[in-house]
Amino acid sequence: MRGRAGAVALLAVLAAGCGSTAGGGGAPPAEVQAAARERAAAVARAWPGSPQEQVWRTGYAPLDVPPEWLPADAFHDDADKQAYAAGRLVLTGGLPQTLSGRAQVRWADGAELSLPLRSADAVFRGLVAAGKPCGGDCGRPLEVTGAQPGTREVATSRGRAEIPVWEFVVAGYAAPFVYPAVEGQLPPPEVPQASRDLEGVLRAVGPAVSADGRTLTASVGHGSCERPERAEAYETDAAVVLIALARPTAGPGTACDAALRMSPVDFRLERPLGGRVVLDLWTGAPELPREGPGGPSQGGPGGR
Repeated sequence: MRGRAGAVALLAVLAAGCGSTAGGGGAPPAEVQAAARERAAAVARAWPGSPQEQVWRTGYAPLDVPPEWLPADAFHDDADKQAYAAGRLVLTGGLPQTLSGRAQVRWADGAELSLPLRSADAVFRGLVAAGKPCGGDCGRPLEVTGAQPGTREVATSRGRAEIPVWEFVVAGYAAPFVYPAVEGQLPPPEVPQASRDLEGVLRAVGPAVSADGRTLTASVGHGSCERPERAEAYETDAAVVLIALARPTAGPGTACDAALRMSPVDFRLERPLGGRVVLDLWTGAPELPREGPGGPSQGGPGGR
């Protein structure tokens, strides 16, 4: 339930997909490039007709939806922050008694989808269970005095949608602590785990599409002693997979730190992206290209 945990996890995944080559200064090996293309082909091949594609086009696949919306003034002090991180929440008021049922996700074009509702009680218990152990004084508990239903607008694979949320009232805070009341339907990708043959292949994330749809600009993670090299796009009629290889920039014996760098890299497409999906080379998961500096996005699969 912690947004910061998601950010840390993303950095860890990026680092795992980031080669840490030190020394040499030569071009990436041809066999690594061949392995990357083989992986891209497998990822693209698994997409058409998959459960992921079906949800992406017709279900609820949220994008960048936080696990929580915290008040602008959270937290008042370190004691509150520590209590929240440790799941030290005390219920001093009543919660809505809806224990099960359905809730509606509504898109701007009028489309609706009924999904299982997460009760306010389930959300509260999840917050407590997700607390991390703390050493010494964990801080005074936060008092939850009640909750009420609300809505928030979020980005999905089918465009902007309004989803139901629970707005928790916490003593001492004027604005509520807000949590989604429905969960995304996107299943895990049906692709094999990436092999060790991809060492030296970098991960490209957050693609932005140009006005003509022919260029994707993504952030590529790399180490301190390398730079992105040989950026290319593997394309099919249904999908695009971005490939970037690492080129060492330091000689033997150079000390390279473990910090992750992010560099913008352009990937030129053979034809406009259109309704094709961009798939992550490492996980097979889809990404919705955002609007680039040159103009509006081409939109995601599903035609919005």
